[in-house]
Amino acid sequence: MEMIRDGGLWRHTEIDDATQVGAARRQVALACADAGVADELTGKALIVAVELATNLHKHARRGALFVKAASANTIDLVSVDHGPGMDLQQCFVDGFSTSHTNGTGLGAVRRLSAAFDAYTDPSGSVVFARVGVVPAGLEYGSLAVAIRGESVSGDQWALRADEGGWTLVMADGLGHGPQAHEASAFVGPIADIDTAPSLQLQRANDLSRGTRGSAAAALRCRTAQAALDYASVGNLHCVVQRREQAQVLPGQNGTVGGAFPAVKQQQVAVEPRGLVVVHTDGLSGRWSLDRYPGLRIRHPQVVCGVLFRDCNRHRDDATVVAIRS
Repeated sequence: MEMIRDGGLWRHTEIDDATQVGAARRQVALACADAGVADELTGKALIVAVELATNLHKHARRGALFVKAASANTIDLVSVDHGPGMDLQQCFVDGFSTSHTNGTGLGAVRRLSAAFDAYTDPSGSVVFARVGVVPAGLEYGSLAVAIRGESVSGDQWALRADEGGWTLVMADGLGHGPQAHEASAFVGPIADIDTAPSLQLQRANDLSRGTRGSAAAALRCRTAQAALDYASVGNLHCVVQRREQAQVLPGQNGTVGGAFPAVKQQQVAVEPRGLVVVHTDGLSGRWSLDRYPGLRIRHPQVVCGVLFRDCNRHRDDATVVAIRS
């Protein structure tokens, strides 16, 4: 299994008229340029972006296209809309269209993608396309955006994965904007420290002194033991989703970099092909995957898209990460 290092914000474009198709294409071009993506791969990503954005403009309500280049070899695109839903099997057939076009959009997207998945219901649809290389091993997804009007986010996350398992550190700096971003800047260095989650948060507290503080969680999944160690301070929402039930992992009251408690580390069992979902309070925690038939077995990136669609409060930075255990 190759080493995975991921984190950071997604670029996104709200598709509310035809001109936003071009705007979405430009956001994808910028993401590829920032990550040093080769021209040929960038060209594929741009085709996928135009097809997804055009589909949102012609067929959906309140659609948005998200893009993130995790590396120079991998570009992820996610389209999210609020209805009316679609017949996925028909939409993949070349020539099928509900708006009298050539009807090659989603079929072309799937052919150009190294990984592809989708989910639809009456509330809308989420389509995920990964262009380039699919990292071996860990299957995960994310969505992270700053509140409207801010260029940086107080939410930050860092994922590290290797043969032994994975580590996720997520923090939500109090408030939003540059000072909140500064308060949560420890996530990358802390995720790189190979130690227990409780000790990671203690170190995060040391690094955060003098900032406005944050809520934070650290999780370490050890694959061979099928065990998840975690510690959480503040109001991040952590859920272990099993076949029969979901378990919410409680956090402790306090603030990293402020009124910091004596951290209590806990351990829970994870099952093969289960899900671990962690998000900040930019998303409501009042959700259950039981409300979405079949969603639990979809790609974690699709799970993130659906939760973002239905639970985003739109008044704060918002971040969600889902990992297949």
